[in-house]
Amino acid sequence: MGLNRHMDTIAVIGVGSTPYARDLQSSHLALGLEAAVNAIRDAGIDKQQVDGICGSGMTPLAQGGAGFLSLQGSLGIDRVTWGLNSWLGSAFVHGAGAVAAGLCDTMLVVQTYQREISMSRSAAADPYRQKLQQFIEVGSDIGGGDFAKRWLHSGEPYAAWMRRYMHDYGVNKDAFAYMAMNNRSHGSRNPAAAMQVPITLDDYHNSRMIWEPMQMLDMDVPVDCAEAHIITTAERARDLDVKPVYIHAMSLGGTRIGEFYENSLGWTENSHWAAAQGLWDRSEIRLPDVDVFYPYDGYTIDAVGCVEAVGYCQPGECGEFLKSSWDDAGNILKLNGKTQVTTHGGGLALGRAGGANFYSEAVRQLRGNEGARQVEGAKTALINIGSFFHDPSAVMLRAD
Repeated sequence: MGLNRHMDTIAVIGVGSTPYARDLQSSHLALGLEAAVNAIRDAGIDKQQVDGICGSGMTPLAQGGAGFLSLQGSLGIDRVTWGLNSWLGSAFVHGAGAVAAGLCDTMLVVQTYQREISMSRSAAADPYRQKLQQFIEVGSDIGGGDFAKRWLHSGEPYAAWMRRYMHDYGVNKDAFAYMAMNNRSHGSRNPAAAMQVPITLDDYHNSRMIWEPMQMLDMDVPVDCAEAHIITTAERARDLDVKPVYIHAMSLGGTRIGEFYENSLGWTENSHWAAAQGLWDRSEIRLPDVDVFYPYDGYTIDAVGCVEAVGYCQPGECGEFLKSSWDDAGNILKLNGKTQVTTHGGGLALGRAGGANFYSEAVRQLRGNEGARQVEGAKTALINIGSFFHDPSAVMLRAD
């Protein structure tokens, strides 16, 4: 049993989002500032109370980016005692960990995403995005033009994993299809979602093939957006006029793959399994207690991996499990007849935010004020975000 000294001692007190759209004509920094201001206002605190910042990206020196240096300067925050940039699932965990360790008292986590020139012909032809790309690459440290490093891809490593999963377990594409249908159904109920139209099983199978067997509806939707979160101690949260959502347990996960997709281990050895095991070692909340579940859907194969890694079903059984969990009345998944999945639409419908919007949606659901979209009685949320080999996280949130 892993030692978890910080169970329920830290809390999310503020959430801020920008609109989600294909062309907001805003830089990463502008998007990050909008989300940050919204989160600070949502928490009801003064910006000078923020003394830790986890910014977006992998370097503090990318001009026009929403890194911690740029965010602090642009927001006019006088003094911080902790700063870092990160992405995907790890950013939230790094920020929360700093509060838990006492390195700061009030953390601002900001994550930004854009429809970049590598993502489509229309984006590549956009002069505004061409200019932005020139600044984004200043100080870049994620491989640049070295495609062999495999950080830069168009989905082909995950298409290969889809094929291997189908081959090794002798299954069809039902698991991927049901996840795509669920997320688009939830997206159709979310006014913020970029994709508002639900899909059928036929729509999924008839969508354009991208990398065999990956189809268009297996891939998340590139958009311009940002998300921000304010995290502080539970003790401080109790003095504020907000409903805190407590971070019950969390874990990152890493395996020996290194920097290359081609070094992937077996299906049950990838980093989602490592992160999930780390969470269960630290959590008193167990899987049957989870009310809402947010498996990362950069590609549908990611979400399938999360479902199996946390233990909802055995490896290779996700297709049958999701089929048996399908709620015809709502056109959504209810795992084991109870747990709703990706209630905001995720990357497949709301839009690509590297999973940051999963944390935002979980907090909003646990606050209990989402109106027609509210999951009745939601008190616990499980979030799994990240790649098969880098930056995976598993986080359990709870509300009183």
